[in-house]
Amino acid sequence: MLLDVINPYILIGIGVVLIGLEAIISSFIIIWFGLGFLIAGFISFGYDFSDGLWQLGIVALISLSFIGLLRKKALEKFLKSDEEISDNFLDEKGTGEIKNSKVFYKGTYWEIEFQSNEFELQEGQKVEVLKTHKNSAIIEKK
Repeated sequence: MLLDVINPYILIGIGVVLIGLEAIISSFIIIWFGLGFLIAGFISFGYDFSDGLWQLGIVALISLSFIGLLRKKALEKFLKSDEEISDNFLDEKGTGEIKNSKVFYKGTYWEIEFQSNEFELQEGQKVEVLKTHKNSAIIEKK
């Protein structure tokens, strides 16, 4: 006998603690080991193991099976957003200023593209920036 049989309540307690840690860490790894300990604890109530290594082997087998089969699905289910969020603040309309023959907009100098007919640009002139794309800003006179 290498390892004494582990009390089922201890196995269940370890499982609950690991599942609780998963709520803090959210790695989607620890929860599967917690479930493995829970299931092994409940199995230990009905089956008399001869050695604690068998109990830990059952925990490892169940946990690794859950990781292989369910982790990817759980990540897709819980970590994917229902709506697509576009957080590109540079694509918003706003006011820019002509500086050094470029548009100064949101802290960056942009090449100038005109929305409609071209107009005379003056240093310090305020313009309406309609859109930014790559290295240029589409503007119109304000």
